[in-house]
Amino acid sequence: MTSDEFTWGYAIRRQWPNGAHDLFGFTPDAATARRRLDRDRRFWRSGPVRPAAVYVVPANGAEVRRHPVDGCRRSCCPDSTDRGQW
Repeated sequence: MTSDEFTWGYAIRRQWPNGAHDLFGFTPDAATARRRLDRDRRFWRSGPVRPAAVYVVPANGAEVRRHPVDGCRRSCCPDSTDRGQW
């Protein structure tokens, strides 16, 4: 077990139209997560390729660190926005 196994916070989840997703940007701070979410949404807003959704999810540090870089389709990855409104 690593020290980030028990570190809970927030990560950004980017959902793609083909069903794949990305999980990145772990932070224990909600305000930082919100800024990262806003920045990611702005980045993709004007491009020809856009994610289906971008939102903040509760996650632990180890989950995000071990997550595949892109194109993940596992159903067990964090996908709930239960820890606050975004």
